[in-house]
Amino acid sequence: MFQEFTILLFLEYCAGVDVISRASKKEVYLDKTFFMSLENYQVNAKYVTEAQYPWVAKIVHSSSEDIPYMCTAICIDDRVFITAARCIYSLKIKHTRVIYQNVKLPVLTFVLPSIPSKQAFDDIGFIVVQPANTEPVWKKVALYNKKRTDDAFQWFADSNFNNYKVIGYATQKGIHRIKSADRVFNLTELTVIINIELCSKIMTFHDHITGFRVPCYHSCNADEFIKKDPKCSNYHGVEGGAVVSSDGILLGIATWGAYFHKYELPVGFSVVNSNNFYSDFDCAKRIRDSGVNGGYQGICG
Repeated sequence: MFQEFTILLFLEYCAGVDVISRASKKEVYLDKTFFMSLENYQVNAKYVTEAQYPWVAKIVHSSSEDIPYMCTAICIDDRVFITAARCIYSLKIKHTRVIYQNVKLPVLTFVLPSIPSKQAFDDIGFIVVQPANTEPVWKKVALYNKKRTDDAFQWFADSNFNNYKVIGYATQKGIHRIKSADRVFNLTELTVIINIELCSKIMTFHDHITGFRVPCYHSCNADEFIKKDPKCSNYHGVEGGAVVSSDGILLGIATWGAYFHKYELPVGFSVVNSNNFYSDFDCAKRIRDSGVNGGYQGICG
């Protein structure tokens, strides 16, 4: 099966020595890793409504229209949303709106990691929206609250993550290749499997190359993927997609993933427990509560 991938040589070039755990320093080495961009599509995902997930929102890059859709965002506090940092790096604040509970919210500022990860694979971006005379009722998702104990994702490998799904606005596969501002993105969900081996086995062609030992999800496990289990054809990969437990706890945000037309590949995500995340969350709340317009660098230090 792995020999059928025409992207093998590309990944070999990009990965090289790739992700190497250096236990003595408890960090991950990503010198030759390449984390590709998600294409915001789904295959066989279930259609759901905003009423089921009132904390979900969509980001559009227009001050007047509901298009073009850019990515999914998640409300984690009053006037504070998170998404994949990749989504908002190139957006202009004055043109960006967050559509939340059918209300179009103007953006006050973005907060991006001051110490970015390699190609933003572990980067979550914060969006603080402007105050309004009549604000929506803020429905917020609960956050995973166990801190990282190392920077090599050994804490992730040692954890068990069962009964999860990913939720976000996606278009259908095939249509997603048509670059049109009026493409339809529906809120969908997919049950997924989460573990450290998904990307480290599948993306490395069962250890033909070294790398990708980072948090990932897929609709099947690595062994099922190798055996071509039909459920592995299910897929959900959108920037900002929420990885949520069955009891409604947000584990992470989808940030990267490779595209291959024959098979659906795992999706990488950032867990909401990095030092960057906590620091940037604090910064976003300080800006929100400051009551000032501008000069945010001084607020966050």
